[in-house]
Amino acid sequence: MADAPPPALVPKIELEEALSLLTRDLSKLSLHLRNLDHTLTTECDALTLRLHYPAFRQGKPMVAELINAVSMHIVHFCLPRKDVKAVLDLYGSVDVEEFSQRFEALRQEAYDLFKRAHIATNRNGEAGELILYLLTEWLLGAPQIIAKMSLKTNTEMPVHGADGVHARYCPDTGRLFVYWGEAKLYQDIGKAIAEAVDSIAESLKDEKVKHEITLVKRYLDFSGLNEPAKKAMLGILDPFSPGYANRHDVISCLIAFDFDAFEAAQGAKDAEEEFCKLAHAKLAEVAPKIAGTLKNKGMVHQPVEMFIVPVPSVGRLRELFQDKIGWKQPPPPKLKKAPSKKRSPAGVSGGGS
Repeated sequence: MADAPPPALVPKIELEEALSLLTRDLSKLSLHLRNLDHTLTTECDALTLRLHYPAFRQGKPMVAELINAVSMHIVHFCLPRKDVKAVLDLYGSVDVEEFSQRFEALRQEAYDLFKRAHIATNRNGEAGELILYLLTEWLLGAPQIIAKMSLKTNTEMPVHGADGVHARYCPDTGRLFVYWGEAKLYQDIGKAIAEAVDSIAESLKDEKVKHEITLVKRYLDFSGLNEPAKKAMLGILDPFSPGYANRHDVISCLIAFDFDAFEAAQGAKDAEEEFCKLAHAKLAEVAPKIAGTLKNKGMVHQPVEMFIVPVPSVGRLRELFQDKIGWKQPPPPKLKKAPSKKRSPAGVSGGGS
């Protein structure tokens, strides 16, 4: 018989309600990011595969509209919840123009922070982390508990690790599920899978998890949780606490890749329906590859929520998001001209004897 979960030594209602209050209603994202239902399973019993794709209009995917929709949430993704709440609480107490200016200032701060963080971590302004953040909160019911973007610009804080940290509390078992985010955008899905699994394996090393937990505990004051809920969560995160065994680590991973089925489906009577057939076939093809790669890394029983997001072009997705946040590509380095060799006068040798 399987071991029973350890007793929930945490005030159930306090932590459950506190986290639910942090969870925003993101259901309108379904207008721009659709879900493909399937019943595929793999040899990895703890792997959940989810496929999402840009919604269609007149037979074509609305990628630009998707980027517009997700970029509207960059403030909540990048900035500490306390900072955002301070501005939102002004609604109704100041005139409309001042409130609009205050929130626009937050948006610009988020854009600038996102760009600085990506430069500091040698990234190039991709939207993958933001989309993963939204999917984790929307579909898994796990709000972000620390805004890592606000930490990545701190030169004294080594934060190369999870792309996001989310949490969900299950009152029935007393377990705190901590979701460690990983986002990969590659043209080739095989490359994306390999890179994602390598990063997952690295992030699950004891020293890496310990560092991430330290960050969570250190910056939990900025999470928006009330004092009883913070105390309850810290009790689960503390390895010397009786509730420590109630922490369960889950990987939430987004893989975006180029998929030619968008173009192939355009000639069909119902392009989206045809695309879904092709996407389902692709998922059936890559599902065992994902499971096999996880198994080879010793993670056959590791809980993983895998979001597969095919797009017409990862490069175009990146460009649209970079344009939205004002990301300026650095100019290509100038090639240094080789010094011209001076020609020796006629009859004079250029070398020694």
